[in-house]
Amino acid sequence: ACDKLEKVTLVLYNTKLTDEGGCVLVAGLDRLALQDLDLRIRATAVGDKTGEALGQSLSKCSEMARLHLEMSDTKMADASGVALGRTLRNLPKLSQAYISYYNTKISDVGGEPLARGLDRPELKDLSLLLEDTAVGDNFAIAFGASLRA
Repeated sequence: ACDKLEKVTLVLYNTKLTDEGGCVLVAGLDRLALQDLDLRIRATAVGDKTGEALGQSLSKCSEMARLHLEMSDTKMADASGVALGRTLRNLPKLSQAYISYYNTKISDVGGEPLARGLDRPELKDLSLLLEDTAVGDNFAIAFGASLRA
C-alpha cells in the first residue's frame, strides 16, 4: 500500500469511467499523508456518487495542503458540491484550492455549501471556476460572505 504517498496527479479525459469505477478509484485517495492532490475528470460519465465518495476520502487527508479539482463535462451535480463543501471545512492545513466545475449540473443546492466550505482562514490561494452550470444568487451570496469572514 502507498501509505506514505504525499502527492497524486490523476487525469481522466474522455474515458468510459462511470460511478461504479469512479467510487472505487477515489476511495483509494484516503491517505493520511496525502498533501497535494491534482484530480481532473473530464468528459466521463461519473456523477454524484463519485463526488460523494471523493468527499469521504478527502476528509481523511488531514495533511492536505493543495487541492486541484476539475470536474468538466460530467454528470456531477449538487451532491458532489455538498460533499466537497463539507470536506473543505475539515482540512486543517489546506492553503491552496483550485476548483473547477465546467458544464456540470451543479446548482445553488450544491454551490452554496461549496462556497461555505471555502470560508477558511488558512486558505491563501483560491481559484474557482463555475462555467456552464446552474449556480446563481445563493452561491454568490455564500461565496461573498466566505470572502468577508
